[in-house]
Parts: sequence; structure tokens; C-alpha cells
Amino acid sequence: MDEIISSILDKFNDNDIILAEETLNKFQQHLINVEDYYFIQAFISIKKGNYTNAWLWCWRGKDLFPEVQELNQLYIVIDDYLNKGKNTINDIKWKGKSIKLNLEFINRFPKSAPPRVLQGSMEIANQMNTLSKGLDMLDVKAHTLNYYPYYLGYQSNYEWNLIGQRSNPVINSRLRKLTKELISNYDIFHFHWGTTLTLDWSDLEILNESQKSLIMQHWGSDVRLFSEARKLNPYALVKNQNEDDLKWRLSKLSEHIKHCVVFDEELYHYVNNYYDKTIIIPSMIDLEQYKPTIEQVKNSRPVIAHAPTSPYIKGTKHILKAIETLKEHYEFDFILVQGKSHKEAMEIYQKADLIIDQLHIGSYGLFAVEAMALGKPVICWISDFMKEKYSKELPIIIANPDTIKECIEYSLKNIDMLSEIGKKGRKYVEIHHDMITNSQMMLKKYKEILQN
Repeated sequence: MDEIISSILDKFNDNDIILAEETLNKFQQHLINVEDYYFIQAFISIKKGNYTNAWLWCWRGKDLFPEVQELNQLYIVIDDYLNKGKNTINDIKWKGKSIKLNLEFINRFPKSAPPRVLQGSMEIANQMNTLSKGLDMLDVKAHTLNYYPYYLGYQSNYEWNLIGQRSNPVINSRLRKLTKELISNYDIFHFHWGTTLTLDWSDLEILNESQKSLIMQHWGSDVRLFSEARKLNPYALVKNQNEDDLKWRLSKLSEHIKHCVVFDEELYHYVNNYYDKTIIIPSMIDLEQYKPTIEQVKNSRPVIAHAPTSPYIKGTKHILKAIETLKEHYEFDFILVQGKSHKEAMEIYQKADLIIDQLHIGSYGLFAVEAMALGKPVICWISDFMKEKYSKELPIIIANPDTIKECIEYSLKNIDMLSEIGKKGRKYVEIHHDMITNSQMMLKKYKEILQN
């Protein structure tokens, strides 16, 4: 094992970070319970320019191995650098090898005027990262912490993989320690999807005692009650049918958190009676990252794409049945986009003529927003309740499980209309889902919370 560690350290000094990381991942199961693992992960984060995550890896390492002086030394170096902008050490030793640090000022702890924001601890469709980017452009320092780094490859300032980790006294004790380490660096703790800094929400008492401002943002299945959803939408399906559990979670969270954000009127319907103050701020994307192809080569056959991220909720079985029937009569290609990184998926959507989102939820989500931003026409189920809430300019092609076949068929017969619908979609997103505009709305909310 020492030979593997030595090999990885040599790759660091050769600036071969990709190969170093590949080697670490290859032997991860053998290294994960030794101090070398945390030191190496910290250095990978340093080489990637993510010093906040390097700080977290060092903190985790020294928490588990307090007797290892090299980990403590690296932690002090990074902590001083992040907090004070001070770096007096150019290299550090590990197992007898000297490793060059080469620290640069990239993502120091926010020391600007309030609000200083930490978001966590689940990334939903890149929304934490997008909001942080928007806030940064407004001269507000914001960081993100993600405990659930799935295959989509979204970036975070801090990343601690707790996928599959059950709540227990040991992990929650460590996470409370982390909370106390982070607490002085931020004014607002903005949580998502019912998650907080600990798995049992025990951090909330610590944060409230420290008079930190807290806000929870809900996104869908974390609050969608089937009995209520059916009143708004005859095709409604939900992932979690245990309404007692959902209500209990909302009750417990709202005891400690008074402010809530949701992105549309449907979600507002579920949470408004729990939190003291709930506001609607639409989801947001960086429009510079989603641009329609100016001179896209026309496909020889129409291309239809669908991402079955949650096949049951998305109505994938109805879509597949419709596609199978229509392929007997029409020439087109159909792509199921699954198991791809976000970047890979976007490249596929860029080449599609028509994108199918979902047939049950009754409102559109981030996937539809991204597709419209790319100038792509979108098929999605919009309930009558939500149709009244959205702008009349919403250019989504509406379909449900009963009409999806006819809707796709009409689109195939009128393929020339899709380009114009796509252009309207782009314009709609520019008006309603721009990162800067909606980050300004969130900043206004932050300032109101801090003033009160």
C-alpha cells in the first residue's frame, strides 16, 4: 500500500492530477480508512483549485486521526490561507516526500459584508451552484456543501459523500462538530430538500443559538402530498405516499426554520401553512451556459429525447408506448437519456428536435427550463390549476398520459412549427428564469431576514 501512496504523491509533483485521481479511485476501498486517503483527497482538491473542499478533507482527516501531525499542519496552512489570505509555506511533507502547494486565491471563506451564505446539503438540478454563482456576480459571497454528489457531476465548494449513510449518533456527532467549525464563516444557512448540516437536524438548535438566519427551500417530492396534489391535478403521482412522514418532517423543520422558498404555486400550496413566511422565487439557470445552436444541421429524421430520471413520476411507460405505436407509421429517432453526466445530456438535447419532460406532475421543472433555454420545444403536463398561475406566454406543448400519442403525432406532422415554439421557449426563460434576476430576488429575501 505504501508503494501506491508513493506513486500517487509522485504524480502530484509531476502535475499529473488526472492519473493521481484515477489511481486513488482504483484503490479507494483499501485506502478509505487510512490517513493517507484524506491527505491525498485534500491535495487533489488543492490541485483543482477548490481550497474549501481541501479544507473539509483535512478537517475530516484530523478529526479521525488527530495524532497525525502532517494532517494537522496542512489543515492549519489551508485554514490560515482561507481565513487570512496568508500562505507562508510553499510545500509540505507526507511520508517523507515533499509536495508543492502552489496556493492561489480562488474560493476563500467569505469575509465580505453580510450576507455571507452557505447552502446545503443536497444539490437539486444545479440550483445551489447556480444561485451561488448569481450571488457572487452580485458581490455576495456564497458557498455550497453537498452530501449527495450523484453522477450528474455538479460542482460544490464542499463535498462529503454521505449517499447511503443512515443517521446515527456517530455521524451526527461529527457533523455537529463540522457545523461549529463553519458557523462563524456565514450569516445565512440556506438549506434544500429538507436537509441540513446534520442527518438528524440537530444542527438547527446550534445555529439558532448562534442567532444565524435560516431558510429552507423545497423542490417537489420532499413536500408533495398526494391527497392535496390530486385536488389540483387529476394525473398526479408522488414518490412518497407516506403523508404522515411528510407532514411530520415539515412540522419539525418549521419549528426551527421560519422562512421558506419554493419555485411555484403548486409547492406553495403544500408548505404555506407550516412556515411563518413562504415566498416564490422561480428556478434559475445561467443563460450563458444554455445557448441555442445558431446554425444547427437539420436532422435527416426528427429526433425526440426523454430523460427517465424518475420513470414512474415522468410517465415514461406512457411515452414509450406512444413512441412504439408511432414508429409503425412515422420515421423518427427516439433517445432515452440516462446515466449521463449533465454536460453529456445537454449535448444530446442540443441535437434534438423535440423534448418530452413529464406527464404527471402538472408543472414544469428545471429540465423543461434547460430545454427551453436551448431553444427546444418541450412536451410537458401542465394542470389547469397551474395553467392559471403561469404567464400566458408559456410555450410548453401540453400533454398527459391520455393525450401523449396524439401530441407527439401532431408534432411530427407539423415539424416546422417546432422551431418557432423553441424560440418562444428561449424568450420565456430569459424573462422568468434568468440567474441574475432571480438571484437578486433571493438576495432581497436574505436582507429582509437579516434585518428582522
